[in-house]
Amino acid sequence: MHQGTKRILAAALFALALPAIAAASSARMSGLAIPGDYVKGEQTGMFTYLSEVNSAGNLAYVEAASTYIGFRDHAVGAVLPGLFDGKYGVWSFHLRQTAPSFGGSWLGQPIQPGYSGHELNFTGEAFDVIWGHKMGSGNLALRLNRSFESYDDGATTEEGHGNRGRNVFGFGAGYGWDMNANLQVELAGQMQKRDFDSGDVEKSDGGNDMLLAARAFHKASGNLVLIPALKYFRVDQSYLDTEGDAQTEEWSGLQAGIAGNWTVGSGDLLVFGAQFVRNNVDYGNDEFETERFMPNVFLALETHVNPWLSFRAGAQNAFLHTWDNKFSNVERHWKDHYFGFSMGTSVKLGSLMLDATLDPAFLQNPFAQLMGGSSAFFAGGSFGGPERPAAPGYYVAFPQVSATYTW
Repeated sequence: MHQGTKRILAAALFALALPAIAAASSARMSGLAIPGDYVKGEQTGMFTYLSEVNSAGNLAYVEAASTYIGFRDHAVGAVLPGLFDGKYGVWSFHLRQTAPSFGGSWLGQPIQPGYSGHELNFTGEAFDVIWGHKMGSGNLALRLNRSFESYDDGATTEEGHGNRGRNVFGFGAGYGWDMNANLQVELAGQMQKRDFDSGDVEKSDGGNDMLLAARAFHKASGNLVLIPALKYFRVDQSYLDTEGDAQTEEWSGLQAGIAGNWTVGSGDLLVFGAQFVRNNVDYGNDEFETERFMPNVFLALETHVNPWLSFRAGAQNAFLHTWDNKFSNVERHWKDHYFGFSMGTSVKLGSLMLDATLDPAFLQNPFAQLMGGSSAFFAGGSFGGPERPAAPGYYVAFPQVSATYTW
């Protein structure tokens, strides 16, 4: 058999070992409530493991979210393998209200001290293009993204919108390949330059930001795929304050873990795994914050109720969560645990897949959810750090919805 044919056949057989699941949209990942690194999902995974863009196929997606409970992003995007008759690779274009968190899809981004899982920068994204090209048994991908805003009234010129609204220029590269019939590997690296200038003294004073990520898919048995992942990020948010004094603020994090993806029942998905996380913020002058998840354990189930309806639920539990900080020569230490839970559903209408995250109270009283009332979605600090009160007067039955059209 020709060597190229063998590689194609090996890749096809490996793909069959992965569960037949719904589109890996942001709403789906939110409903599973597990880190996105540990499940196959091109639609969201491509923002970290860039070579995933080559496996997505033809699709267009819409992301919609209820902003008052913390879901910020609205987006429209498309992955187009057939553009230019496929002669120049796979092109994908993403128009997003805010940029994906540096290094992740929904619940797959770096977990950051004190308020887990939120991007540090909120400048609206101007453009995001990911290009991919298949090379034998490998997949190459490049990403270029830009977030930008500026103000000039003739007297004052501002670039960006403060330390949390920096202008971003980012570039990344990723490569994935089949080592053998039972093992796939994905590597990715991204660099970003984040700047702001208030037009006065206050402005950015940090270096470049970086993300390194690696994971593998190992077919361990007929219905089990093991997914180990390793990820490191560094974001320098240092700046000059209004007095012109340099303020250090360097964020960094290291994550390592492994999960099993089991095909159960009739193509359903069961995920069970754990990750170890250490994040740190260095403020200079021996002041810092350090957070550890030792470990964070997660479990999720996704099942096909019938050919057009799916249900999913998942949870994370950081059994030993520690948070240490030092300010003004006073050290503080906390030991606790974080628990998070979520549910979701999918409805398939021909070529259109609708994924929705459900309010955890939806199953108890779906009529009240749909008719209105008060909601406590994600109250209690489960992924968001400190407790937040419920938003009075509102029920959000579907706090996040994604629509994915494939052809």
